[in-house]
Amino acid sequence: MDKFLSEIWGSDKLFLDMKKLLIGDERLLAVLMATNQKNYDRFIAIYDFRDILHTLNLKANIYSVQSAQVGIINALLNSKISKNRLLDTLKRLQNEAIITALELENLENFINSISADSGTENQNKNNEQKDFFHTKMDNLDFIYEKLLSLCNGRYYEDRLKKAKQKNSELVFNVVVTGVVNAGKSTLLNAILGTKVLGTSNVPETVNLTILKHSDNSFARVKFWNESELRELDLDINDGIKRFVGKEIEIKPEELKGYTTAQNEISKAVKIVELYENLELLRDGICIVDTPGIDDAVFLREEIARRYMNECDLMVHLMNVSQSATQKDVEFLINSLKSSNIVRLVVVLTHADLLQVQDLSEVINYTKKSLEKELKTNGLDKISSEINFFTISAKKFFEGDEDSGVDSFKEYLYEIFFGQHSEKSRLVLEAYKKELISVASEFLEETKESLLHLTGSNLELSQNLKNLKERKDALAEEFKAIEDMVIIEFEKIDINSLDADFLMSLRLVGTTLKDRILNEVDFAKRRKENIDEDRIKYIIQTSLNDGLLATARIKRNEILRRIKSCATNISLKFADFKIDVDEKVFNIGDYLSAQGISFGYMDVAQKICKFLNSKELENSINTSLEEFLKDEKIANFVFNLIKFEKDEFEKKLNAKIRHRRIVFEGDENRLAKESEILSKTGGEIAENLIHFEKLRDGLSSILEELKDA
Repeated sequence: MDKFLSEIWGSDKLFLDMKKLLIGDERLLAVLMATNQKNYDRFIAIYDFRDILHTLNLKANIYSVQSAQVGIINALLNSKISKNRLLDTLKRLQNEAIITALELENLENFINSISADSGTENQNKNNEQKDFFHTKMDNLDFIYEKLLSLCNGRYYEDRLKKAKQKNSELVFNVVVTGVVNAGKSTLLNAILGTKVLGTSNVPETVNLTILKHSDNSFARVKFWNESELRELDLDINDGIKRFVGKEIEIKPEELKGYTTAQNEISKAVKIVELYENLELLRDGICIVDTPGIDDAVFLREEIARRYMNECDLMVHLMNVSQSATQKDVEFLINSLKSSNIVRLVVVLTHADLLQVQDLSEVINYTKKSLEKELKTNGLDKISSEINFFTISAKKFFEGDEDSGVDSFKEYLYEIFFGQHSEKSRLVLEAYKKELISVASEFLEETKESLLHLTGSNLELSQNLKNLKERKDALAEEFKAIEDMVIIEFEKIDINSLDADFLMSLRLVGTTLKDRILNEVDFAKRRKENIDEDRIKYIIQTSLNDGLLATARIKRNEILRRIKSCATNISLKFADFKIDVDEKVFNIGDYLSAQGISFGYMDVAQKICKFLNSKELENSINTSLEEFLKDEKIANFVFNLIKFEKDEFEKKLNAKIRHRRIVFEGDENRLAKESEILSKTGGEIAENLIHFEKLRDGLSSILEELKDA
């Protein structure tokens, strides 16, 4: 290191802290690594160079630059930054004539020499796994910067920045589930590389915890709102009511004060988001640590299932000494059936507790058991694609390379960032498509300007033809949106849900009948009088609870279908995004607001007339059947799910109306451009040269995008 600094700085080399570490965006760090005694004065005079120093919290002086170079070298030695990304950016700097070929060669030789001796094989493996996605993304980002530098109008700048912003918000959701003592916290600590969970800084596992990336560590606590508290039937004291429906940001070490079961305020906590500056999270991976199997709080279970519907990967943990339990199997089957999960990984934890042969037997047993149960339940496709891992977090933290953690991390990187990652591919394609679209449209405008300047009637004619094609393309796109909206909307079938609702209520009635008969039989065997009031109470509460619970399930199902429809549309047309309101609301309050009530007491009175009669069972059947034929019941759930569908249809129509306005605006703009292009004229030579350079630059960018 000292020799390298002496060579590039000569007599200007200063005394530095050789232990300094600097981690950041490799594209920024590469510019600092390229700085030397010869180019320092030229670089420091450039605003963008000083802005890089400011972004990295460095002062604009030679000491800070040299200190930064020491920090970058140490970051490379400790595999805190990517060597490949750093070298790629340095090559681009040479291509742009910012540094010379000799300077690039010296930098490459030095960086390759220190990384070869750093002993970071596992980290390099991860970098290789990420290289496909990130190399592609870096290439596109580099082209983005070049294209942005050419744009001099807000329209194209806004489009480019929106495309860039969309990529920066890319998230890969990993939902982690498992029974108590499966080792979720320990596994997450291992793959994150630090003991951030299971310490005094982290909430108890009864809370749903979401781990996200942030440069600064903090926690965000979200609380139930009043409606949700009523739904949960939770009563909280006056001191806590000020938190209801709110969210607060606190230090991680303060979390225990809000989430420990001994504290009254913990009952009001809905979700905890924990933000940490960790490598795995830096790559856009969001980890959802669920409370565990069969959460007693149904609203939190609904939230957990919503995250499962949106997750890219579900990781289910099993203790190697208790794998494939009935709880595990039932949970996986229910989760897979009630969500859109397409990729499942099973991790057997505490692998250090078994010998190799025993561990192999457990793996085979777990595989066969799960595959059998999943196939039995119609989940053949997923059962054949499950990946199994065995991990010993204990070995990992003891430094044992055979812990299984690195293999699991490599799998994660390959799934999310590998060449066959569908989500990564779609993101790259969408980003590239928008860059091509901006460059192409801008190039066409530039050619139109050149045509106007040169007064070439031939090129003018051709360009007018191109404008017509663009206009036709706009019309085709608008037609494609309308057609897709119609197709997707027809998929939302409310009639099937209505039929399912009545079938589900009949099951409630069957259960109620068995309960009444058992109560009567029990009283007779004990030679006691039948408690008519108790029978009436059972009938009323069972019908009410069953109806509300079934209605809630059907409402959630229509919301899931609506969201699926909205997602399909937005995936194909990126700017056609529709927000679906999935707020939980009280069905009982909804009925009261609509003035709807059901004849529970009538049913109870009819049945109670036959409590001592042999016709009791027939009376129950008849009364329940009459109850279910009530039009208010049939219309209730139909109107509820129809309301959700109608609300979604309104949003769709509003989006289409807005799109038509945009479409008509584009048509008018193209018409004006055609009118302008029809008038040939002369322009000064300086403008002609400017547009020719712009045309050549855009053409070059489009060529680069072909191979990007």
